[in-house]
Amino acid sequence: MFARKLKALGYPSISNFDHSDQKKIQELVIWLEDQKICHYKIEDRVALRKPSDISSWQKEFSKYLDDLSCPHSDRTNSPVTTDWLLGLAVRLVYGENPQRYRKCTKQTNSASKGVAPSSNPLDSLDFDDEAMKAGITTLATLLQIPPHHDHKEVLKAICKLVKERLSKEGLELYSADGGDDSKDKLQLESVDMGFHTGDYVTEEAVKILRLLHIQNLRQLQSQINEALVIVQNVTANPKTDQRLGKIGR
Repeated sequence: MFARKLKALGYPSISNFDHSDQKKIQELVIWLEDQKICHYKIEDRVALRKPSDISSWQKEFSKYLDDLSCPHSDRTNSPVTTDWLLGLAVRLVYGENPQRYRKCTKQTNSASKGVAPSSNPLDSLDFDDEAMKAGITTLATLLQIPPHHDHKEVLKAICKLVKERLSKEGLELYSADGGDDSKDKLQLESVDMGFHTGDYVTEEAVKILRLLHIQNLRQLQSQINEALVIVQNVTANPKTDQRLGKIGR
């Protein structure tokens, strides 16, 4: 999960890194602060270096995340927090010399292969770039979208939210409701699943899947209706050429 970012940062112990090992996490945090992030003064990094017990170090680590303005509420050394910390380090390294990492672009590669460059500016973006990932994470946090290990799935969720809530049509619908979006909010407790499993987590997941399935069916029905309208416009008023008509034999 962290191999690409560790490699991009030049971490010396990639092969031996184990996120479940508390000692390895401490070594990584100290290395990032010393070599890449450099948020604290050297004398202020002593607390992170102390080989204290887990609870004491975790308290210092939580304070460190607060000082870095980490957007995640989880202040433990969870995968999400570690990934954010690595993303921050990558972004800082990139910011020091952005021209160095802009020499090779998708347009350049396309031109070298004899492919005409696209006029769409989105085609020149590298969605696997670490700076892009960091930007997606920041935007998802602002929009209160839950984190996901695949940044492209997070980007899909951002696009969907922007299209449905922040687009011109979405804003007009919001204004038509008097600025009250409570009508669009549905409590899972009010959804009838149709059966019971006895497990709360499973039932909540099934309710969400059922609502998503209903939404997909509504979208499909809307597309079918649009297709029917187009066909009816063609068949309801057929055009004929009377000059080709004949009377008798």
